[in-house]
Parts: sequence; C-alpha cells; structure tokens
Amino acid sequence: MLNGISIEPFRGDLEALEKMAHQAWRDEYEAASFPNLYRPAFVRYLMEIAGDPKHFVAAYKGDEILAFLGNIPRTFHYQGKDYRAILSCLLVSRKEYARRGLAQAVIREAVRINQEIAHYDFALLYLESGHRSSRLVDKFKTEGQPLQFLKKMSVLGRVLELDRVAYSENLKAWERAAIKIWGAHRLPEPDWSGDLVLEEFQEADLRAAVGLLNRYAGKVELARVWLGPEELKKEILHPGVSSTLAVKKEGRLVGLLNYLEHEHLGRSLERWAWLNHLYLDSLTPAEKRQVINRLLHYLYSRGMVGVVEWSKGYYSQGFLYRSRFFPYFRHVNLLAWVFNPELILKPVKGVYEVQI
Repeated sequence: MLNGISIEPFRGDLEALEKMAHQAWRDEYEAASFPNLYRPAFVRYLMEIAGDPKHFVAAYKGDEILAFLGNIPRTFHYQGKDYRAILSCLLVSRKEYARRGLAQAVIREAVRINQEIAHYDFALLYLESGHRSSRLVDKFKTEGQPLQFLKKMSVLGRVLELDRVAYSENLKAWERAAIKIWGAHRLPEPDWSGDLVLEEFQEADLRAAVGLLNRYAGKVELARVWLGPEELKKEILHPGVSSTLAVKKEGRLVGLLNYLEHEHLGRSLERWAWLNHLYLDSLTPAEKRQVINRLLHYLYSRGMVGVVEWSKGYYSQGFLYRSRFFPYFRHVNLLAWVFNPELILKPVKGVYEVQI
C-alpha cells in the first residue's frame, strides 16, 4: 500500500491540508456540521505552540497530501510528579485509504518520534465514538499497545443567535423548542454591579495568569503545567484564533477566560467560541455567573453565534448551567498512549487540558 507514498514531516501546505480534511469529513459526516479544525490560521497556531516541526507528520504521494497528524508537547502533573507529554490531534486521511493501513502507518511514525526521539512519557488523544479514529485505535489496543482510557467528556453549549444556529446546524423543530424552553436562546441580563472588571488580557498579566492556572496541579488528577509566561503567551494571545479576557478586582488578576474562535461548517459558515483555559475558582458562585453573563454579551458583540465547553471536570460547572448552558448529545473519550513503563495512568474525574 505504501508504494510511492512517503511519511514525513508536514511540508506546511496548509491550504491543501484543509481541502483534503474537508473532503474526508464530508465523506464521514455527509451534510452534518463540523468545526473547521484545519483552518490554516488554526493549524499554524498549533505549529507555533509546538515549536519543533518534526511533531507534525503527513503522508504524501508526490505533491498530494493524503494524511496528517499533529503532536503538541506539554507538561502534566500527575500523582505528585511532572511528566513530559504530547497532545495528539487532528488525525485525518483520505477516505480511499481508510482500510489500507495509511493512518496506522502515520500513527506508528508519530509514536516512533514521541518514544524514540523525544522520549515523552505519554500521549493524550481524544476520540469520538463511532468515528474512524476510534475504530483505528481499537486495533492498536487489540494488538497490545499500552492505551489507557482516562475520561469521557460531553459537550455543553450556549446559543447566542438561534436563527443562524438553527439554519447552519439544520436543527429539528423539537431541538429549537428545547433550546427555547431552557431559555438558552436569549442573552442574559448583564450585571454590572460590584467591583469585578472584565477586560482584554494584557501581556503584563501573564506571570499572574501562570500562577493561577498552575493551581490546578495537585487539585485536579491530571493537570497541565505551565513552565513560564512565554509558553502561556503562545497559547492564549493569538489574534483571530485564541483570545483571552482578564477578570480583575481592584486592579489584581483574579481570573481569566480564554477561548478559541472556530468556524463551524454546516449549511452556512458560523463562528463559535470554544472555552479553552478558564480560571474563576477564586470567585463566589454569584460572581462566576456575573462574569459568564458578561462574557456572553462580549462574544455576541464579536459575532459569535454560540459557545462550546466540555465536561473536563477541572472546575465546577454549575454556574454555566445557571447561565443556560445545556448538555448536547455528543461526547468524546480521552485516552493515553503510555510510553514510560514506570508510569501507570488510571481513569480520572478531572483533567485540565484543552479539547481539540
């Protein structure tokens, strides 16, 4: 099968990758809506975070890209120790190669890089039930590879523009009715009282933000650890892709809200905000709801039609439900491919990491 096909570092042909990925997703989901995770600006953002181009692997036949996989280095805290890890994401391949071993070959090359060259302890991967990638990973588990289930995550959503969402997502009448009954189609009344300020995040706040986010280490079973302000800056300050708001009290940073701007491709193209890095633990329940309601108005003013979050379990999400977020019937499973033979990962209730 691999005759005439090379597996090598991604050449950076972002537009060709996006075109190939769109066709692969259309083949699998047909007319359903899906997020454009292969938007060139988003993939470029991930590559800048990763730094080393060897972590992005692709398969080519001549000049044509056939498959792709991204690996993003990070540090995690687990059971009192820090570990070097990889977030593996964006696996995609042409449909005609789905049962011919190409995706497996790309994964094996990525594992070789992670295990033999970079010496990472484990890799994390999100798998959607029923997706080709889930069936593919099941094959690796069957052959005895050290894959460990960690957590099941469901989607929380909040609609800001119901008519546009209903058209793009082709919502059924009962789905529209359910959203209206829950009250998730109306913007909440913003509360401007109190001494909390929600403003654009500044580089001067990076060091304080690292201190806040690193508090999750030890509190959450598996938690991302930030090694310094520059690492955090790459991820939360990237115009057009990753935006951040600071929550301040008396001029002091007490929280932050980071989100990714994703284009969802359905019957129309619509922009959604995916909550990414969030810290509001120092606020009261009333203050949390106040901040989220202000965020919803801010996102609406920026042209977002809705908000997405996942049940990652690293913070209590009760205030989201009070702001009319609702569970959506879709979930992903978080798994780990363990490279370090001395590391034993177990299922966790909470994980602080982004969902890609």
